[in-house]
Amino acid sequence: MKRCVRSFAAVVLVGILITSTASATPLGTVNVQNHNNGLSDIGTLWGGDLSGLTCYTGVYSWTNAGGTGLGTQVPDWGFCIELTQGPYNGWQDVIPLDEASLPAAYGTPVGSAKANYIRELWGRDFDPAWITGADKKLSEAFGVAIWEIIYETSSTWDVTSGPGFHATGIEQAATANLWLSQLNGNTAYFANNLVATSSPYGQDYLILTAPKSTSIPEPMTVIMLGLGALTVMRRRKA
Repeated sequence: MKRCVRSFAAVVLVGILITSTASATPLGTVNVQNHNNGLSDIGTLWGGDLSGLTCYTGVYSWTNAGGTGLGTQVPDWGFCIELTQGPYNGWQDVIPLDEASLPAAYGTPVGSAKANYIRELWGRDFDPAWITGADKKLSEAFGVAIWEIIYETSSTWDVTSGPGFHATGIEQAATANLWLSQLNGNTAYFANNLVATSSPYGQDYLILTAPKSTSIPEPMTVIMLGLGALTVMRRRKA
């Protein structure tokens, strides 16, 4: 996620409508601290009320300083999905991606259609190597592709041209457009453990939570556990 700024020294909030998340389904909370944009690049955003907004693009990192519920599974990185606010250190709600709020000019919430395209994009094209800073340019393209899905107001996805959302200064923009062109609603690619953080005080994030273990013990393991229990019972009777 990126820290969106009109200058690199300060965050300027333009036309922000703080949207309440009281109606969102609570999945947990997370204490986000120590924001860092070291895995990000820089781009300029256009369209709507974003015209000329200089913004960090790509992976954003932080520290998960504690959480409740699904918040305990929030990693130390993600992608921003709210372009008119800066990072916020503090407790944030963890909510379904479909219910993530957006500025009023773009409609709210994200909704299932856009959320599903993001899930497919993630399943098809996300590369964990970006988290190590292996390729900022591709992580930038991926982040901008997410924004194109969320913020585009026309019927065509193109991260480089309007009339809706678009961006300049994106070195792998052609790759972003290629990824977007492949999206067709194929549920086989869906990354279904994507959620969003939400706070009225700062930027919201798209995050991939760690799926809970659903492993089932192998039959031999179950047999050995049963034999062990029988042995203990016999010893106690003796």
